[in-house]
Amino acid sequence: MKFLKMKTINIEQKDQWKDFILREAQYPIPPSCHGGICVDAGTNIGDFPLNHGNRFDKYICYDVFQENIEECKKNTKDLGVPVEAYQRAVWSKAGEMVEVYAYQQASNGLQHFGNSGNVGCVQSMDDGGYGWIKDNQIDLVQSITVEEIIEEYGEINLLKIDVEGSEYPFLLGKDLSKINYIVGEMHFDEQKIELIEWLKKFDKFDRRLWKNI
Repeated sequence: MKFLKMKTINIEQKDQWKDFILREAQYPIPPSCHGGICVDAGTNIGDFPLNHGNRFDKYICYDVFQENIEECKKNTKDLGVPVEAYQRAVWSKAGEMVEVYAYQQASNGLQHFGNSGNVGCVQSMDDGGYGWIKDNQIDLVQSITVEEIIEEYGEINLLKIDVEGSEYPFLLGKDLSKINYIVGEMHFDEQKIELIEWLKKFDKFDRRLWKNI
């Protein structure tokens, strides 16, 4: 049996990276949306809780890159509201071990500024040589589903999701009735229409709340 040797990445220039992420990762939120639980899927270094502070009563954060989780915990420790952060892959099925890939930028390799999605679980590369490919696997991470999250925490006031393509297995075909608002980013044009139509079934699609539409 052939075993794939995993690669290693880390966050370089952490202060500059933090500043970049806080500026780059902005998501529109309706003024009426505040309080309750916010689930941050694709938390990166905790930019969403840092940008919104005590707007919500509690943040539940997920990311597939362990260093992101460590930075999230460090960055939000004095936020003033509870923040839980877990290394999990949001996915369609529970308890699976999901491959994690580093983002490849053609000119700068795996260590670079310029894309907040430094890791992802869905293989993709564009014609310019940018994306997440199997050769750049860095980890295997246990999956979690939206059903599991709702079962543990109850009603979710806001789900922020920016997970580099994993939004499709995580949300498509799922009961989203216990989520009040969803904001985030959609990737890979071929699946956007299908997800939009599914969100509409639960009255959870507002074009103003999504990036890359």
